Amino acid sequence: MRIPSNPSVRPLPFDSLGRFLSGPASSGLKLLLASGLAAGLPSLACGQGHLESWGPLDYHGVVINTPPGSGFTAVAAGENFSIALRTDGSLECWGYLGQVPSAPTGTVFTAVAAGTHHALALRSDGSILSWGDDGYSQVSSTPLGTGFTAIAGGAGHSLALRADGSIESWGDDFSGQVTGTPTGTGYVAVSAGYTHSLALRADGSIETWGYDGFGLISNAPAGPGFIAVAGGAGNSSAIRSDGSLESWGMDTYRHVSSSPTGTGFTAVAIGRHHAVALRGDGSIAVWGTNLTQALSKAPDGAGFTQVAAGWFFCIAIRDFNARGAYCFGDTHGAPCPCGTSAGTGEGCMNSTTTGGAKLRASGSSSLSDDTLLMHISGLPGNKPGLILRGANQLNGGLGSSVGDGLLCVGGQMARSQIQVASGGATIFTNFQGQRFGQSGYGAGIPTNYQFWYRDAANTCSGSAFNFSNAWTVTWVP
Repeated sequence: MRIPSNPSVRPLPFDSLGRFLSGPASSGLKLLLASGLAAGLPSLACGQGHLESWGPLDYHGVVINTPPGSGFTAVAAGENFSIALRTDGSLECWGYLGQVPSAPTGTVFTAVAAGTHHALALRSDGSILSWGDDGYSQVSSTPLGTGFTAIAGGAGHSLALRADGSIESWGDDFSGQVTGTPTGTGYVAVSAGYTHSLALRADGSIETWGYDGFGLISNAPAGPGFIAVAGGAGNSSAIRSDGSLESWGMDTYRHVSSSPTGTGFTAVAIGRHHAVALRGDGSIAVWGTNLTQALSKAPDGAGFTQVAAGWFFCIAIRDFNARGAYCFGDTHGAPCPCGTSAGTGEGCMNSTTTGGAKLRASGSSSLSDDTLLMHISGLPGNKPGLILRGANQLNGGLGSSVGDGLLCVGGQMARSQIQVASGGATIFTNFQGQRFGQSGYGAGIPTNYQFWYRDAANTCSGSAFNFSNAWTVTWVP
């Protein structure tokens, strides 16, 4: 490929075969890693997520120094640093180089984005703050004023979306990635690749501009119906309205050929050797190559709400309480509300049906925070009940038929103190006098909870009782 002759423009990080070059840091920035969620797409976070990072443990501490606790709502990853947004509007930044010590303080931020060696944050008034490497004026030329709604960081350039749907670009103008920015309004999301950029129109069509190596521009999918875009170093991905993924560009690290099939994806981010996507059920898919263990170390399970990809690592936000409710019928695979009798407060229910008693959790599933609360609603008034806690879901998760409801939890089962419902509801703040986390089974072990209560008849026969749905919490450090 032709290397630009202009000495003010850094060489591309690929050789003629599309392989990444590993030249010295002084040769310029190396790679863009963009998260679609940090680039203007709707946030899926529930407000109490904790961070999970994976990949090599010795790469400038981007994995082992991941902040503990919960309360994170957004995350972005650069080459060798990460930035996260807390529910109180403050920022947490860790990893390597100047992005970390110069990270701003305060509680006025609403979004974050990461370039290769620079970072951006959006304030509540719609103004932008940038910091880190300024080799291409990607920090010093940050636009002033307010009214911005989304931000994205590339290798040496950045993008921002205004409230009217217009796009502003600044920094390195290689291949017209700044001067070629489309004009007009009506854009709803932006993403910055290494030397190219993408934007999503209101009709779901994609616009790309900048460097066209590997067909980054010319091979972009046409037509409407896309809901997310993400740009990498030599490749891009987009998600259609049915949740299917489309990837194009350089395939040296199988970003394109191993892109997962099927539907149900809601977000995507691209790293150096890998890419990561979020499914609608809260699980994640990682593909590409496993040179940095981004695939083999990827966490299992659901509850993820955001994903981001760094050079050698991935980071995600997970909220175990976001998808914790379950109730699987009467041991025969029947759907909820698990054979309830007619009448207010009878039987159990899941998180979407009506009738019966509903259990849900709020607060943090982090042992260091331990602010979990158990809320029970839809109860008969002034009737006693208690929380059950167990380590297992019986009968493959279908539960075991007990009375008029389900004993969905089992194994090492324990009971908390009795509480009397007031106004058809009650809240448990502890279990057997201890915070829920302190009385659980430890970090990483699912703990199942269910409410067992006297039915409306309030008889003392020993058989007139009901159960709510169950709720699973997997405690984290």
